[in-house]
Amino acid sequence: MKKLMDLVTVTGELVKNGIEEFEHEGVEKIGGILVLRTADDSEHEINFSSPKYKKDENKNFTSEESYFYKKYLDAMNNLKDLEHCKEGEKPDIISITDGSFSVNDFKGNDGNVVSTNKVYAKFINKVEPKDYDSSVLEAKFEVEGVIESISDEMTKNGLTGNLIVVMDAIRQNQKDFKDSNSYEVDSFIPIRMTVDKSMADAFRSAGYYEGGFAKFVGTVINTVSYEEVTEKAAFGTDIVKKVKKTVKKNLIKSGTAVSTVFEHELTQDIIDTLKSKRKAKLAEIKAGKSSSQTAEGFQKNTSTPAPQITYNPFAQ
Repeated sequence: MKKLMDLVTVTGELVKNGIEEFEHEGVEKIGGILVLRTADDSEHEINFSSPKYKKDENKNFTSEESYFYKKYLDAMNNLKDLEHCKEGEKPDIISITDGSFSVNDFKGNDGNVVSTNKVYAKFINKVEPKDYDSSVLEAKFEVEGVIESISDEMTKNGLTGNLIVVMDAIRQNQKDFKDSNSYEVDSFIPIRMTVDKSMADAFRSAGYYEGGFAKFVGTVINTVSYEEVTEKAAFGTDIVKKVKKTVKKNLIKSGTAVSTVFEHELTQDIIDTLKSKRKAKLAEIKAGKSSSQTAEGFQKNTSTPAPQITYNPFAQ
């Protein structure tokens, strides 16, 4: 099947260079995060990971250093972040053009599973100073998948007028890297998105429904601000506190016409299996039998292609 869209692009000032070498389960690796700040003061964590050495045709590690190890090592040693800028210096501007959402599942303190999204990428593009003025510092997404739910946003202060859309994007593995139509489904990636109240009526009138297939385009927002809250005192001066306010959301700006899953090389059997696989994964995490899906999915997606499948790729 063709590749389904799961794309996140970010261009921003490098706030933190968190790439480092480490060892995981006996394998030497390099990876970590770059934190990029966009024009709206959002700060976005982009994750990277690569083994140090290449694998041979039998999937055994060789003594030859991998391409991405060399690239990330150069980034670790040479990219200038805000934390290490001297007075008068400016941090590097980095552009990520191949990011994608991944799901991060973990067991919360209350025993329930918490699911969030992380962004992973492979390539790190340093913007040249001559291109600074023409670079737009922004974070955008373009994803397609199955609409899991549409609901009104509710906060402790009541309804906001916004809509919350949860879309199940589909992680894929590419069987033949020379064939752009050799992708195979692997798992659901739930992505929580917001429709601003100013566009809620237009969204509803477009006819989106749970179970329908669509593509949404928008901006990624992750800002932190502080506001003063005054508590009236019974005597003396009023009590003034600074309250931290975090706004983190994927804001939908537009979307394609809704269609059925059957128009995208998917079947009801595949959809049902993806749902069952996702449900089983969450049950394992809640029972303490499994770790975060993000790390597992990312490693699988960047190592070996999926085996040949015939009918149900998730039967086992």
